[in-house]
Amino acid sequence: MTIPVDYPEPSTVILCASARLAQGIRQWLSSSYQQQGLSQWQAPQVFPLQDWLNQRIEHAILGGQIDVAEAPQGMLSGTQEALLWEQAIQHTLRQHEALDLFNTNGLASAAMEANRYLIEWNISLDMAAASEETRQFMQWRQQFQALCKQSGYLESVRYQSWQLAQLRQHKPPMPARIQLAGFDRINPHVQAFINLLQTTGVEVTAFNNGSPALSIQRMAFAEPMDEIRAAVHWAQQQLVANPQAKLAIIVPELDAVRDTMANLLDDTFHPEALHPAHTETPRCYEFSLGLPLNRWPLVNSALSLLRLAFQSAPMPQSALSSLLADIYWSQALHEADARAALDAEMRRQLPLQVHAYTFARFVARKQQDEYPILCPALHADLTALLNHAKQAPRKQLPSAWATSFNALLQATHWPGERSLSSHEHQCHTKFKDVLTQFSALDTWLGAVDAMSALHRLTQLCQAHIFQPQTVRQPNITVMGMLEASAQPLDGAWIMGMNDHLWPPLSRTNALIPAELQRQAGTPNASSEVQMAFAGQIHQRLLQSAKQVIFSYARQEGDRLLRMSPLIQAISETSATPLSATLAETLAGSQTPDWQWLEDHLAPPVQEGEHISGGTGLLRAQALCPAWAFYQYRLKARKLETPHNGLDAMQRGDLIHRVLAAFWTQQATLDWQTVDAENLKSKLDHIAAEVITEFNQAFAQPFSAVFCQLEAERLSKLALTWLWEVERERPQAFTVTLVEQTFKPLIEGIQVKLVIDRVDTLADGRLVVVDYKTGSMPDFKDWASDKISEPQLPIYAAFLLQDAEIAAVCFGKLRLTDGGFTGVAAEDDIVPGIKAFNHEKNKLFDPEQFPDWPSVLSHWRTQITRTAQSLKAGDAAVIFESEQDLGYCDVLPLLRLPERQLQFEHQQAGGVA
Repeated sequence: MTIPVDYPEPSTVILCASARLAQGIRQWLSSSYQQQGLSQWQAPQVFPLQDWLNQRIEHAILGGQIDVAEAPQGMLSGTQEALLWEQAIQHTLRQHEALDLFNTNGLASAAMEANRYLIEWNISLDMAAASEETRQFMQWRQQFQALCKQSGYLESVRYQSWQLAQLRQHKPPMPARIQLAGFDRINPHVQAFINLLQTTGVEVTAFNNGSPALSIQRMAFAEPMDEIRAAVHWAQQQLVANPQAKLAIIVPELDAVRDTMANLLDDTFHPEALHPAHTETPRCYEFSLGLPLNRWPLVNSALSLLRLAFQSAPMPQSALSSLLADIYWSQALHEADARAALDAEMRRQLPLQVHAYTFARFVARKQQDEYPILCPALHADLTALLNHAKQAPRKQLPSAWATSFNALLQATHWPGERSLSSHEHQCHTKFKDVLTQFSALDTWLGAVDAMSALHRLTQLCQAHIFQPQTVRQPNITVMGMLEASAQPLDGAWIMGMNDHLWPPLSRTNALIPAELQRQAGTPNASSEVQMAFAGQIHQRLLQSAKQVIFSYARQEGDRLLRMSPLIQAISETSATPLSATLAETLAGSQTPDWQWLEDHLAPPVQEGEHISGGTGLLRAQALCPAWAFYQYRLKARKLETPHNGLDAMQRGDLIHRVLAAFWTQQATLDWQTVDAENLKSKLDHIAAEVITEFNQAFAQPFSAVFCQLEAERLSKLALTWLWEVERERPQAFTVTLVEQTFKPLIEGIQVKLVIDRVDTLADGRLVVVDYKTGSMPDFKDWASDKISEPQLPIYAAFLLQDAEIAAVCFGKLRLTDGGFTGVAAEDDIVPGIKAFNHEKNKLFDPEQFPDWPSVLSHWRTQITRTAQSLKAGDAAVIFESEQDLGYCDVLPLLRLPERQLQFEHQQAGGVA
C-alpha cells in the first residue's frame, strides 16, 4: 500500500468521531510508514474529539487560564448519567400510584437522548403548547440538573458545551490544520466547534484517505442469506488474487447476521476452528465492534452464579441447565458426566421454574439416592455460594458489594479449574476492571440490596464492548453502515440495500414534539433527514475502496423486497457464485483419503444380548431401522423438556393408574344396579390415593391445591369413560387382566410389554384394550408389510395366541369424544368398531384376509420379520415419510440435512 498524495502533514491534528476510528487511523499510518521502509517518522496526532477537548482544557487549567474552582468536577460517564436520570425520574414520579409499572431504565435512555437533542440541535421548547410527555420530561430534566449541580458533574453534552465556551473565551494555542474523520452528520454543536476553529485561523478539512471507486456494481440475490454467501465468496476470491488485500463487508443490521456471518467466514477461511482446540486461532477477518461483556461466556457465568445466589424468585430450568454445563466454575471437567446426568434428571423431576434452595436440595439428595449422581465438588461449591449469599448484609455500598461478589465467585472456584486461554484471560481482566468501576458508584448509588447491585453490574457489563486483542492484522473487516474505515480499501461489499433497511426508518423521540425535531433536522426525525443522511454515507462509501459492490435481496420468506433508491442509478451486473458451507464442502469433497463406511448395517444381535424397549423398539425398527439402533441398542436419549405441572405422559399415566385400581377392586359391573353417585365417590377416593402416591416421587412435590384439582380431573375423566362409554358396551364382560407385564421372546429378542387391560366376554373370547389420552395411533398399516403400531397386534398374535381374540382396540380417554377404535372379528363386540371384513371397512383386502385368523397370522408374520431385521443388524436410514419421524428422540443422529446435501450434490452432477 502506498501513502496517498494528500497524506496529512505531521503538524496536522486528526479528530475522530470514535475512539475505535482514531486507533484504526493510527495503526494504518504506522503500517504505511513501515511499508515505506522508514524507521523514524513524525506522524500526525490522532485523537477522538472528546479526548482532544479534554487535553486542551487540561492545558488551559494548568496554564492558569481557567480557574479550577469554577470548572465542573468532571464529565459523567454514560452509566453515571443514566443513574442520575433514573433517580430524577423516580423522584418526580415518587407519588405516582403506578410507579412500579414504569420502566425507568427505558425512560432514562429516552430522556438522555432528548436532552442531547435539545443541546446539540439548539431546540427551544414552548412549554405553553407542550404535550404532557414533554412537560413530564422537563420536570425530570430540572431534577436531573439539580442532581448534577449537587454532584458537581455535567453530562457529556453539557460538559462539551462548557469546554467549547472555555475555548472561545480563553483562545488557547491551536494547531494550524485539523482534519475531521468519521463525522457523517454535522449537528449545530459540532458546527459551532468548526466555526470556532476557523475564527482562530485553523484550517479545517475532512479527513479523506480514499479515492473515487474504479468499479461500482449492483447485484441482486434471491434472499438475504444468498447475499451473505456471495459476499464471503467474493472476499475469498479477492484474497486468492491478492493475499494482502484489505476488504470490508458492510451490513446495515450487523448484529442480526453476526453469528451467521462468522460461521460462514469460518467455514470458508478457517474450517480448522471447528475443533475446540482451535477456536481462538487468529482469523483473517474481524468484526468492527466486539460484543457486550455480559455476552462473553466467562462473564455470563459469573453473573449467572451471582443471580443464583441472590435471586429470590425462581429461576427457569434452562438457566440452571446452562450453569450445569458451564465450565467456568467448580470442577466442571472432572464432574462433566455427573453434571450431564444431573441435568437430565432435573428436567425429569423439577418444574420449569426452580428456586435456588430447591435446586441445592435436589443436588444434595442426588448424592445419596439409591443410584447416586456423584458430583461432590458441585455440591460443596453450590452450598458455599448460597451460604455466603445468606450471610451478606441486606444493603451495602457498591464497593462492599464488589468485595462480596468476589468472595462468592471465589467460593465457587470461578473461573474454573483449567488454565484460561488468551481471550478468556483478557475477558477476565476486563471484568475485573468493570468491577472496579462498579465500586466507584458509592456516591451515585448509595447503599442498595444485592439484586439492585447485580442489576447495575450487569448494566455496566452490557455497556462495555469487549473484543480480544489479536496479533494478526485481518484482511477482512465486517462493519456496520455508520462506521468509517480507517484505511483505504481494495474492495467493499455493502449488502442489505433494500428500502426497508436503507435509508433507515425515521423514529422521533417521544419526549420532544415531532415537529420541532423535523424542523431542527435531528437524527431519525423524518424520511427526508434519513435520506440525506444515507446519501452522505453513500458518497463516503463510493470513495472508500477501489471496488464497491452493492447488493440487495428480492425476497425474504414470503415477503417481496425492493431495492434501496440510493442504488437505482447503478447498473446491475450478474450475481457472483455463493460460498459453500463446510457441510456442503464436505458433502461434495472428492478427497482421496476419505474413509467411506457403510453404516446401514449394525452388528447383529448376539445370543443372550438384552435389548429393552418394548413395542417402541419394534415400532422404531418398522419406521426407520436407524432410529431403533440409536435409541434402543446404543441407548441414545433426548433430554426431556421441563415444564410446570404435569406433562401429557404423566397425565396419561395417572388415569391409567386410576382405572387399573378401579378394575382391580371390581372386575365386573352390573350396570343395571350401578349408582352414579356411588361410582363417583369410589373414583374420588381412588384418584386421591393415586395422586398422593404419585406426588411422593417428585423432588419438589406439588401443592395440596394442585393435587386436589388433579384428583378431581382424574375422577371426572374416569367417571365419563365408565358411564358414557363402558356402560354402552353391547356384551357383558369381565376384566381379567389389568396392567399386566409380559416379556415374550420374538425371534430371540425379549420384548417387555404392559397390557393395560384384557376383558373376557361371556363366550370366553378376549378383548384387548389399550388406553390412549392423546392423539390416536394410526393403525392403517396393520394390513401392510410394515406395522408401525405393533402393540395391539403383538398382544393378539404372540401373548394371547392360545386364546380366541374377539377384538383389539384403543380406548380414547377423553371428556368429549371418548370411545373405542380398532379392529374386531365381528360387529357388536365393542361400540364404534365394525368387523374387519365389514363392507365399510377398507383396511383389510378380502382376498388377502378372508377370515379373522388370517389377520392374526399376518400380524405374527410381519412382526416376526421386523424382529428378524432388528436381529440381523439392519440400521439404515430408510423411512416412508419424515412425518413418521415426528416422535423420534434421536432425529439429529439420522443426519437428514447432511444426507439431503449429498443427494442435492449428486443430482447436480457431483459425487454423493
